[in-house]
Amino acid sequence: MANDADQLAENTASISIRGPPGRPYKITIELPLFLCMLGISLSGSALSNIIFFRTCSHLLNHTEEDCKGFLSPIRSNSTKALENDVQGYATFVLTVKTVMESIGPAIMSMFLGVWSDTYGRKPLIVWPMLGLALSSMLIVVYGLIDLNPWWYILTVIPFSFTGGYVVMFTGAYCYVSDIATTESTTLRMVLIDATISLGNVLGSLISIYLILLFGNVNLLLVSATLHVLAYAFTNVYVRESLVGSLEGGFCKILDWLHVREMVHECFKERPNHGRIQVLLLILVRCISVFLLVGTMGLEYLYSREKLNWALDDYNTYSAVSTAVLFVGSFFGIMVFQKFLRISDLMFAIISLIMSGTEFVLKAFAVTSWQMYLSISISFFKGLSGSLIRSFITKSFPVEDIAKIFALMCALEGLSPIVAPIVYNTIYGLTLTAFPGTFYLLSAGLVVVNVVLIGFVKYYSWNTPTLPYRSLADEEA
Repeated sequence: MANDADQLAENTASISIRGPPGRPYKITIELPLFLCMLGISLSGSALSNIIFFRTCSHLLNHTEEDCKGFLSPIRSNSTKALENDVQGYATFVLTVKTVMESIGPAIMSMFLGVWSDTYGRKPLIVWPMLGLALSSMLIVVYGLIDLNPWWYILTVIPFSFTGGYVVMFTGAYCYVSDIATTESTTLRMVLIDATISLGNVLGSLISIYLILLFGNVNLLLVSATLHVLAYAFTNVYVRESLVGSLEGGFCKILDWLHVREMVHECFKERPNHGRIQVLLLILVRCISVFLLVGTMGLEYLYSREKLNWALDDYNTYSAVSTAVLFVGSFFGIMVFQKFLRISDLMFAIISLIMSGTEFVLKAFAVTSWQMYLSISISFFKGLSGSLIRSFITKSFPVEDIAKIFALMCALEGLSPIVAPIVYNTIYGLTLTAFPGTFYLLSAGLVVVNVVLIGFVKYYSWNTPTLPYRSLADEEA
């Protein structure tokens, strides 16, 4: 083990992990991330329709004539009597799918953060995109064959075991951390999140019309094509961000030395309670992902049940919500934070307070305009994750950033396993009494996050404001 550690240290020493000043800005991974999220957003509506239909016909044994209304993105009264039973069973199927989809990323991310310090960031982005392309092709096959909904779960295997969203976003944030200047770090982090949001909002806006024009299965084929293009572009055109990174290394991924080094770097003593700051910020992100996954998985069902929304109503709302976040993110970073000189942590607290307010309003909403009101007062809510990551890149040694992000994303990867179970159980138990209970749970968790970030702000008051320099800079 000692020889392995020496060899890893020797390899890493020859690699330049870029810190400030970084490279000039140019578009890099934003386009393939946009294509990935656009494809996922487009296929989401089509998949929901197919899963609902096959749950109705295969698992609940209703006739295809009774169930065909679920294939349309426009809600009709023909399926109203079947709605609760189909929703309940389909939610269970999708929960199992989410858990299966999260197992591989939770394991892989424990190893790949430290591994990428030696072998580069690009594989962390390329491999999940390859897995996503393969999973999309399997989903097309599933759409073509009239199979039981449980077969759909098998389509997640390629994406899950190539790292899934967790490893893809770990690679993206590490890549941006490598190439961004100190001044542009926050903006580049926000740009990644905004790119993801833009793909989602565009997909939500046009998916209904594409389903009506092409049909559910053909839309799945369009989605798979976008994922293949994203993989091809990244594999061919995106350059590695680490100078001197080694080739290969696939057989060395599952090396426990990587996990040991990651844990050591994240838990070691640091000045000004740095270790506590790292762990608290990781906990904040885990709670944020937990409530995000739990809430998003139920929002359509909630609006369908309480407000009688059809899929096109929900997609319009989702598009408006994402557009508000998109505009709010850029306005917040380019104008609000810049001119008022608000620190990353203070702005993150403002963002979380807005998010908590939105959850409370949604919990008690009885009409559509109240749902739209909730998103109109939370236009900065999407910034907290970018601001936390920006704070980390500015406050800790650049050679530790990938390890911190890796542990953060690894623990975030556990949230999709637990969150659907907790939230779906609460939703099922409170559906008839008060279906907005899960929103109140999310609001309570937001309060916890505000308190935790408050502690980090307190500990960081004595922290030097100058960013750490990389080892390469010091040697130069």
